[in-house]
Amino acid sequence: MYLALRDDKSTKMNAVGDFAEQLERSRIFVALGEKSRRELLEADTEVLRNRLVRRHRHSLAAFLNRVQRSDLNLLCAKYKENAKGTVGELRARLWIRGACMEAGGDKHLGSGYQPIPIVLGSRLVYQGPLHGLCPPCSEWPRPVPQVAVEPRPSRDPESLEELLANADSLLGVRMGAKGRDKGMFGTRIEALLGIEERGLAEADWRGEVEIKTVPVIRDRAGWWRVKEDPAISMEHVDPRIKLRKVLWVARVGGSGDSPILSWYFQEWDSKIAALATRFLHHRPKGPKSTSNKGWYLQKRFFLHSGFLTSLNG
Repeated sequence: MYLALRDDKSTKMNAVGDFAEQLERSRIFVALGEKSRRELLEADTEVLRNRLVRRHRHSLAAFLNRVQRSDLNLLCAKYKENAKGTVGELRARLWIRGACMEAGGDKHLGSGYQPIPIVLGSRLVYQGPLHGLCPPCSEWPRPVPQVAVEPRPSRDPESLEELLANADSLLGVRMGAKGRDKGMFGTRIEALLGIEERGLAEADWRGEVEIKTVPVIRDRAGWWRVKEDPAISMEHVDPRIKLRKVLWVARVGGSGDSPILSWYFQEWDSKIAALATRFLHHRPKGPKSTSNKGWYLQKRFFLHSGFLTSLNG
């Protein structure tokens, strides 16, 4: 057994080291992704293995995301795990096995000590903790609500509490098929919330809260993921103004009747500022021939911000 994770007091079992012991030299090169480097081509196999372990010893998920189907099959055979299913399913099984090996059992699984990654697009990913408000839910991933009657708000919400209550009334409303106008869902949702269209650079509700619609779809494993990078503002508008307070409204994208799945209210703080700095980008906004540009948020923002946790648990 390979013992690679060392601290000041003792040497601990590390699943990445144990798994890496099973890989042949050629497979280690693939996992390292550095086949062109001369010093690695001439290096001893154990030197290569140690480099791989040191790189990923603190993240079993990252290690499993690097190895390919043939490696996963080999590891499943070694540890008597079921090798049937998708690559993501194999990675999830081996992560559970490795986590139990490190902890000496499964009692810590799902705790802060050993949070369990989910599978999105065949890769193991960790969702950020909740960092905002969302409707309660007792079943995960969050199920699509039953069909709801479209609300008829008679006035602009007078408080944040009323705004969120209006958002609750949207759950299960079917928005219908998508048209050519990408902004049609956002405009309609604002109207259903009782908010008059402002068309200004400031936030939608009383200049305080921005309303943003986010299309989500189910991954192959059944978890919700964001379908596309949402637009935040035109290039000349500071996107941070729009992100100070945001009511994200999740609707089910793809084909069908686009039901409203949930909502997530989030306020700007140091964490959101760091994520915005990392994931905001601008690109052309409009028809193919347009010269206009807009600010967009990369989908990974929602993985770390708690948005996906509000949908997947």
